[in-house]
Order: sequence, then C-alpha cells, then structure tokens
Amino acid sequence: MLSYSTIQRYHDDLGQTIEKRSDIDWVCQQIDQHASQRKLSEVSLKQISNAINNIPTGQQRRLKRALDQVLHYLHDVCDWALPPKQETRCHDSALEWMREIQTFNDDAGRVLRGYTQQRQRFIANPNSGAKDELAWLLLVLYIDVAPLPLSYWQAVLSSADPIAFFEGQYALKVPHPTPIAAFANDNQPSFTRLPLPLFAYRILQQYLQLKSQPPTKSILLKALNSALSAQPYYLAPRSEAALQRTFQSMWHHHYQVPAELLRDISEPQRHVATLPQHFNSTLPLAIKKSLYQPIVFQRQENQDGIISNSGKLYWPHKELIKFYRRKKNASAVMPLVPSWTQENILPKLLFHYCESLFIDGGIKRDNLPADTVDRYSNFYKNLAPLSYQAASEPDKLALWAQQAFETLDEKDSQSWHFYQFLRSVSQQPLTDHLDLSQFEKPSLPARVDPFRLSVSQLHLVIKHLLSNNNGHALQRLFASVAALLAFYGALRRGEVLRLRVGDIRQVANQNTHFVLTITKTDEGSTKNGQTRHVYIVMPNVAAKLVRITIKINAESDHAQPLLALCGESIASRASHYLYPVTQVLKGLFGQQVRFHHLRHSGIELTYLQGLHLAYDQEDNHLATLLDDKAMQTMLTKQTCLARFSFWLEGRDFSEVNDSLLFDVISAQFGHSHYATTRRHYLHGLERIIPLFKPHKRHYSRDELRYILDMPTGSNDLSRVLAELCPEYAALPEQAKKHYQPYFSETQLLKKIAPKQRTSKLEQEWNENDWLKIWTAYAPGEWHNGQVFNLINGQAMRKLTTGELTMRSLSQAWMLLGQHQGLVLDKKQCTAIKHLGGAMITETCISEDSARPHEPSQLDIVFNCPCNQRTLQAFQSLCHLGPLKSFNATLTLIQNRKSLKSHKLDLVKKDFARKQDTVLLKKIPLGGTSLNITLHTPFSAAIFKRPLAQYFTGILAITT
Repeated sequence: MLSYSTIQRYHDDLGQTIEKRSDIDWVCQQIDQHASQRKLSEVSLKQISNAINNIPTGQQRRLKRALDQVLHYLHDVCDWALPPKQETRCHDSALEWMREIQTFNDDAGRVLRGYTQQRQRFIANPNSGAKDELAWLLLVLYIDVAPLPLSYWQAVLSSADPIAFFEGQYALKVPHPTPIAAFANDNQPSFTRLPLPLFAYRILQQYLQLKSQPPTKSILLKALNSALSAQPYYLAPRSEAALQRTFQSMWHHHYQVPAELLRDISEPQRHVATLPQHFNSTLPLAIKKSLYQPIVFQRQENQDGIISNSGKLYWPHKELIKFYRRKKNASAVMPLVPSWTQENILPKLLFHYCESLFIDGGIKRDNLPADTVDRYSNFYKNLAPLSYQAASEPDKLALWAQQAFETLDEKDSQSWHFYQFLRSVSQQPLTDHLDLSQFEKPSLPARVDPFRLSVSQLHLVIKHLLSNNNGHALQRLFASVAALLAFYGALRRGEVLRLRVGDIRQVANQNTHFVLTITKTDEGSTKNGQTRHVYIVMPNVAAKLVRITIKINAESDHAQPLLALCGESIASRASHYLYPVTQVLKGLFGQQVRFHHLRHSGIELTYLQGLHLAYDQEDNHLATLLDDKAMQTMLTKQTCLARFSFWLEGRDFSEVNDSLLFDVISAQFGHSHYATTRRHYLHGLERIIPLFKPHKRHYSRDELRYILDMPTGSNDLSRVLAELCPEYAALPEQAKKHYQPYFSETQLLKKIAPKQRTSKLEQEWNENDWLKIWTAYAPGEWHNGQVFNLINGQAMRKLTTGELTMRSLSQAWMLLGQHQGLVLDKKQCTAIKHLGGAMITETCISEDSARPHEPSQLDIVFNCPCNQRTLQAFQSLCHLGPLKSFNATLTLIQNRKSLKSHKLDLVKKDFARKQDTVLLKKIPLGGTSLNITLHTPFSAAIFKRPLAQYFTGILAITT
C-alpha cells in the first residue's frame, strides 16, 4: 500500500509541502480500494471525490489537496494512467513548479556572478577556502554538476565510492532512495549517473580523501546558508527547497535548460543508469551453430521425456534436482537438457530455471541446496500448459502468466516463487517479450530495464545475422531488417512483426530515408490504439537491405506482412526472424538483453539527434564519450536535420518552436507523455548534460594547474601544454607567455584518467558490404545432393528483377517443407528410385481452359509398376513425406484383354488420398503400370530445369 513517507519524500524533492499524515493515509486507503492496476478510472475518481464532498468540515479542503498530491506521485513515479482532467491538474502542478523557480531569477544571477569570482580566487590559491570547504564543494556540485535536492547530495557525500570512470569521462553515481532499476539487488543498488566535470572531480576527490564522517542534511544546509549569506553572494538564509529553486533557476537561464530537461536533471528518480558493458565481439559457438536452425519438437509418439509410465506429464527438472541430491554419489548421471514440445514448453523452461539456480545461486546465496530449489519450483503442479505458439505471441504469453499467477496461493509463497520463475522466462530468447510489470504492486515505482546499444554494436549484430550458413537467404535478410527497423525506427516487437508491405515507403530521391505507418492490422493493434508515422534515417549499408526487402515485395499485396513469406503465420515469423536476433543479442551482450532494447537504443539516438540540433553542437561533441564513429555519423548536422525533416519541412531548426521538440520525439514512439520516454528509454544523464556546455573553452594557467594536480605556480605546465597542443609547442618563447589555452575536457583527461581501450568494433561500412555478405552466404545453385535450395542466390536475383514474384516463391516454399526445406533422406531417395525416377513436365492444359498470359505449371510424374513395393515408396513420399502437399492423379494402365484384377481396388484404397484422383486407362497392348502425376503450382519457366536436375541427381545418389 502507499505510504505517507514515500509521498512526502517525493514532494520534498520537488520543494513542495503536503498535507498531514492522517489526510494522506485516508486518500491512500481510498485509492487502494478502488484500483488494482496502474490506472484510476473516471468512475473510481468520482467515487473518491464524492466521499470527500460528503465531509462537512474543513477537512474536505485538505483531503482534496491530499488527493491531488497522491495522484501526482502515482502519475509521475508509478506510471499511473489517470482521467484526462486529473492529468491536466498534474500538468498544471508542473507549470506551478516552474513558475516558482522563476521567482528566484535575481538570486540565481547573484549566485552565478559570486561563484565566478570565488572560483577565480580559489584557482589562484586553492588552499584559501579550507575553512569553508564543505560549502564550496556544494556550490561547485550545484552549479557544475546538477541542481539536485539536498538529500541526494547528502547520500552522495556519504557514499564510500561515488566517483566512477565511465564512457570516457568521470561520472557521479547517485543512488535512488527507492529501487527502480530492474537490475537492483543487495549487491547492485539502483542508481543514476551524472557527468562530473574535471574541476568538480578534483574538489570532490580531495573532500572524499579528507572526510572523517558523513555530513547530515542539516549540516549541509547550515554550511550553504552560511557561505551564501557572506561575500560575494549576500543572500538571505533560506530553506532547502528555496536553495534548490535558486540553483534550478541558474541552470534554466545559464545553460538554457528547458523545463522538462530541468526536471530530469533535478530528479534522479526520473532516470536509471546503465551498467558497464562487458561483451565479446565473437558469437559463442553454441549460438552460432543453433542460429536459424528449425526448432525440432519432441515427437508425441515418443513417450520418453514427455509422459511418465504412470501417464502423468514428465518434468525433467525433478530429475535434475534428484541428480544434485545424489551428486556426491559417483553413479549419479547428469540428466540431458530436454527438447521443446509443441504443446507445452514449461518442462524445458523449468529445467533451465532450476539449472540456473544450481549454477548461479539465488538472490542472496551463491549455493542453493537441492531441497531449496525443489521448494522454489513447487508451483509447477498448478500450471496450465503453455504451447510453443502461445509463448511466441506477447499477448497470449502475458494472459497465460496472469491466469497462472492468479491460481497460485500467496500464503505458502508459491506466487513469489512463480514470479521469480517468470523473471527467468523473460530472459529466455524465445520468451524475452514477457512484460513483468503486470505482476508488480501498482503503488511501487515503475521498474526500468536500462540497456542500450551503439550503432557499431547494432552493426555487429547484423554482421552475425548475415554471415551464417544456417537457415536460408530470406531468413537472414528478414532477421537483419527486423533488427534495423527495431533500432532506427524504435519499433516494438509486435510492430515489427505486423508491419505490412504498404506500411513502408522510401522517401523520393532519398536512399536512406523511409516512412513507416504503425497502425492496427488484422493481427493486432498498436499499444495505445492510435496510428502514427515514423520517419527513419539510417546509414547507406543498412538502407540497402531495407530497399532490397521493399523491392522483392514490389508485386505483393499491400496487406501482406513485410517480413514474411505469403501465408506465414505471425508465430512462425516471430520464431524464425525475431528469435535469431534475440539469440545474437544475448550471445554478444548477456542474458539480460532483450529484443526490446533495440527500441531503447533507437529512442536514445533520436533524442541525441534532437538535442544536437537544439544546442547547435558540433558533430564530434560526444566523440570521446561514444567511442563510436558510426554513432557520430548519425549525429552529424546533416543526419540530424534529415531525421527531423518531417517536422522542419525545409526550415532551419531556429525557425521552429523548439519547445515542442520533446513532444515531437515522444509522438514518434507512440508515447502520450515525454515523461514515459524519459523514464523508461533514456538512461542516465552522462550523454545529455555535456550537450548543454561548449565542447571547448579557454582555461587559465592557474585552473589547468589545479585540474592537473600541479603545484601553484609550477613551470612544468609549459611542458604539459606542449604535449597537449602542438600549436603551442611551435610558438616562440615570448608568444607562449601570451598564449591562452583552449581545450576540451577530453584533451585534459588524457593527463588525468587511466588509459582506456578504444573500441575495436568495425566502424565504417561501404554501401554494398552487407549485400555482399548476404549474397556470399546464399547458395549459388538450386540443389546440393539431397537438398533442394529453393531460396538461393539465383532465386533472389529473379525476385529483385521481377522474373519471380514473392507470391510464386511463397507457394513453392509452403509446399516444399517451409523453413525446413526439401531434404530427402536415404530412404526417401530409394523410394524415388523405386517409383522409376521423377520426370518434370509442363501441365497439359486444354485449349478451352487455357488462359492467355498465364504461365504454365509443372507436374512431377512417376511411371512405375503397380505393386506393394511401389505402394510403400508412394506412401513414404506422399502420405507422410516431403511430397505430401501435392495433389495427385493416379492413372492405372491395364491391357484391355486383362482379366479382372484387384489392382484398381489397391490404387483406390491404399494409394489414393482423399484429395487424389484415380483414373483407369485401358491399352490394346502391353502390361499393367501405374502413372502417378503430382500437380504443382510452380512456374515452368522458373522451376522446371532446377527440379529436373535435382531429381536426376537423386537417382545418381542411389545408384
């Protein structure tokens, strides 16, 4: 349930007071009775308001204010959806917050002027401010780092090690009072990260080395008021909230920070930092081998591993627990990892969950006994089956999880253990789209799952997706394009799957610009039920693959899914195009990474592009922080303008209302509020705050000595300047005295920070590089031994030229094994031989039924004796085998002089299937034979020669 202390802390951080505890508790109790999810309906709000209006005393006024204060917290921190009228009141509260800040404009100017004077005096004689070192440190942190509430600065100064070197700069770790990061646990607290300028870094470092005990908030407030009331500030003592307002006003005007961004840098609870990445650019061999491989389901007739002898469902994780119980016994054998079963994937998921508990331990303990793991998984008996198809679809998976959760008993902790199992499920490649927010208490702050990829890291993922021998060419292409659209278009998983041919178009005369329409389709709707248009700009090498995808669908129906063969189900598309992307992401960056993090990364890229325009920064402003030339390419002025061309419409950024920038960005991603974008998708501020400040600035020699930790007046600075600036080194001695150093902090960091390894990822790609990789891994021929390569290099070229349509290719794909392809085993090759070999002929069409301009189709013809051996061969191929999809005409050829035989009955009863046609043909001479004609919809012009060569090769294999 909501607590008074939590709401008080939130409003204290905003510098606002709230009603007394009894009034807040009353409102919290009412909300708890009327809402079980993260939303409050219009009806529920009206009922609460009516209950307040029925109170005849002045308490009614207090309760109305308390209601606004509690709902403001739920809206901002817990992501509650409120009725429109109440959301407007929350917005009004934010405007009032900004109005209050503006009342401190004059004081903010005095603080900035006084700080500039004091800083110059301090730099000239760093030891002079020793008696006011705490107040001076706070002033530097407030003005150079961020205008945080005093309670956060108290937490930072009390921390053992708040400074870290991250992404090419020093940063400050600011802990969250309430955990909001998905990674938060006892060993890794939830935190956000702020960039730490070198001047502030040096002062903070000195303070931490000398501090004896953590300061209290009252000590910090007293020190600040004492310093600001003296020369050169002369401000009247003020409250904690008024002090923060003063510094917020300074940031708003001095750094030109708009209201929304000011809220971001003032409230650490609005963002979560990412953890340092540790990844290997080489894909693990096990994932490389399994990539694109069709999932082989355990056959139902094989009872071993599915059904126990008693007829009950077999749970492999129980065998794993037994193994760990008997582990000390030399005869104990580790059970094999179970296979997937199409009707229920829970046995395999539970096996992996228990296996991870044994290997990695629990949340608090490194080693868990077998009995503990058994207890943690004892909910399995109450679970309904989860089919593979249901697990592949987010809505069905979420519904199953919710229904299962409701059936479990909270008293014996089953629901808690099941929730931990779901956390494991959400990290499996097949089910990483499971949203766990529905199981969190609505009154708790919404959890944030922070992770982002750079452009070069995305391109590494694409390289691995393209350069694999498994699967087929379209599978590799569609998986790569899915990742590109999810990143550059910041699309959700379902939006990628449901994107249709008519929903994407290339901007005229712009090879790298695309427009996507994200809307409701027959397969599902958008998350907010509204249509939006997404404008994409991507590098040439990536755009090439997208253009190829559009080209091969040129003749397709506009309602056809873009990343699909015609008639392919959404579950199949998820399994064969998105699942490989998730496999590669987890293989390179860790199990915690999900397909959805591509959307996180794309949103941050767009956000950085918008801020580069807003602050008119140079292309290389974030170069050292990003350490990614490919990312820098996407942040050039030209690319940023192209990304927002739909809004700018040819105007310069200075000509539009830049206060709408965040609303424009949020609308691109289907968010009604910028706060949603900020909280869940933009992680930390280490890349944001540097954009407020110039890339380079002038430094005095005294400041450089202080930053570089050199003695006051040291002449060794000249040597350092010569190392940092070749221009200075070339000057004559007299000119050096008048030289004014002009550096970026990056240049100075080389003398302070530890040497960092530069990225070894491939940074630059030519336009056709990925196309060459894709075509190189596509088979050059239609067949190879017993394998018929339907989707090969020749077929891809015919698709792009229009000789072959996606519809025709899809028909062949659907009938020839789909993703598993047409592969004849030894027994089936022998069956082909027993049938006399296959002849590929064009379908005989009578003149009456022939249609002009319609391409002729193919028949697969077998001429063979009519006997039991032929029957067995036909059944192995056409009843259960790879040719079962084709209708057949079975023509029994008999001599007219033959006596009555049972051959015709054999053909009708045993050879023929329901869809087959049986004919009898009498001939004057010759013996009895059987003509089997399999009818295909394949185009004779495309497939006749490849199929004929393939079946001829099959005969050669069996001889």
